[in-house]
Amino acid sequence: MEEVKLENELGLKVYINGVPDLTLMPKEVFDSFIAALELQISESLKGQQN
Repeated sequence: MEEVKLENELGLKVYINGVPDLTLMPKEVFDSFIAALELQISESLKGQQN
């Protein structure tokens, strides 16, 4: 089991079995994952500009 380092407001730790392989992720899920990352990065950059 391996801990995934995440910065979150709740201070929760996330653990996974093995190493995730993003190439096995279905295209629809991968597209949603990328869209969520893009939104998070965009919001983070907006916060830094203010």
